[in-house]
Amino acid sequence: MIYLDQVDLATSIVQLRHAIVKTRDRATRTELREVEVRLRRALGPTIPKTKAAVVLGISVTALDRWVGGGFLPVVERPGSSRHELESRPLLELAAQVHRLNIDGVVTHGRIAPAVKLLGWKADPAGRRVLRLDVAALPRPNISERELVENFRTTTPERRLREAAELSRFLSPSSLSTERAA
Repeated sequence: MIYLDQVDLATSIVQLRHAIVKTRDRATRTELREVEVRLRRALGPTIPKTKAAVVLGISVTALDRWVGGGFLPVVERPGSSRHELESRPLLELAAQVHRLNIDGVVTHGRIAPAVKLLGWKADPAGRRVLRLDVAALPRPNISERELVENFRTTTPERRLREAAELSRFLSPSSLSTERAA
């Protein structure tokens, strides 16, 4: 069995995401997404800063500036004083940088335009540090900022009502009723 290191895995995921976007065939896209999920699982929830910098094509010092601005969250590893980057946002940024490279839009200083295209804003609190167990959780396909904004603009009662409706909709009895209809 061949084992890829994290830089190879992350780079492969970025290239695969580009291929998924370019592919018109729905069945092929579905298969490629399944491969991407397996590669992301193999990559894990974090990647060391030195490897993340290689994936982005920047220095560790430049990467630290983006982390310090709150653009890329870091994860604290139990028993270690070093922080690693959360792999999910890193892959989003690397995919956008890859698109800019392929399109030839920018030849250097690619991170700022990629961050702008992603709609990421600096976090006023600065550096964001997550626990490893939080970084490993599956997340919805919306950004953290959207989730926080939605939380701030809804009441606890509304959130509870939405959760109850979703639970009712996804309960086994409602699913079997829908299938029978």
